[in-house]
Amino acid sequence: MIDFRYHLVSLVSVFLALAVGIVLGAGPLKESIGDTLADQVSSLRTQKDELRQELNTAQAGLSHRDEFTSALIPALVPGTLSGRSVVLISLPEADSGTVESLGGALKKAGATVTGKLELTSRWTDTEGTERREALAEVLDRIVPGTDPLADTSAGHLAALLGRAVVAENFADSQKVDRPATTLLSEFVEAGLVKGRISGRSTTAVLVAPPVPQPGQGGPAPTPVRGVEDWVTVARSLDKACTGTVVLGPASSATEEGLVATVRAATDTQDLSTVDTGGSPMGTLGAVLALREQVTGAAGSYGFGEGARRPLPPLTEEDT
Repeated sequence: MIDFRYHLVSLVSVFLALAVGIVLGAGPLKESIGDTLADQVSSLRTQKDELRQELNTAQAGLSHRDEFTSALIPALVPGTLSGRSVVLISLPEADSGTVESLGGALKKAGATVTGKLELTSRWTDTEGTERREALAEVLDRIVPGTDPLADTSAGHLAALLGRAVVAENFADSQKVDRPATTLLSEFVEAGLVKGRISGRSTTAVLVAPPVPQPGQGGPAPTPVRGVEDWVTVARSLDKACTGTVVLGPASSATEEGLVATVRAATDTQDLSTVDTGGSPMGTLGAVLALREQVTGAAGSYGFGEGARRPLPPLTEEDT
């Protein structure tokens, strides 16, 4: 009986509250509630218009920046890398348009692009770990003495890739010797690499993929698969040649991105990074960063976390 009375009182209270709300809403509070809601809608509409205007202004600024940078490229790029050779290596999901734009700018800079290679997802696929370990053992016997940065299959394969596509000495970069031919052929056969090269190069650009960004209120950014292995590749390339640049879009400089990971590491300070990939500014930045690399200097460029300045410094010849 006590339970029944308790529920009965609860139900009566609920209906009484509803009745009071209806009476107040239809009576003395009707105009106040209506005015408040109207004010809120008007305020939200104003905020939306302001945000749209800010977005339009920001997009116009980016467009003007790209137009200005595009106009600078013909004046600043020619001759900056005369006599140099470059190999372009893109990672899985990297933008192919970035590679093509950079390739064209490098040729204008006087550099020889020895090839455009793609490293596939098999390089970091967890299901292929044993196959990569076996391949590393075989290739180490075929081409000994590559001195990997880490005594792991990833470390050995990265060092072997460096031996296959780049060289520190200019004379060695003019040809693809038998070890290099064998290594690259084995990489292609294993499905780890796509593409071919005309010769080993003295410099390299590693093109990073974007980091998938979550929607508002969504989960954290999706990590780039095998980002530490890609860092090892970048370091190994740099060790085997006269300079390496890691180029990626803006998102690559955010948490879990390759550019961000390179910048945060303590053993990658000899690498240069550019986080404006996919834009004329990124193309110009990569060319100038390569020039800086061959002089023995390095830097971080763009607008993301860890960037020192938007572009590498110009020289007297540029002005």
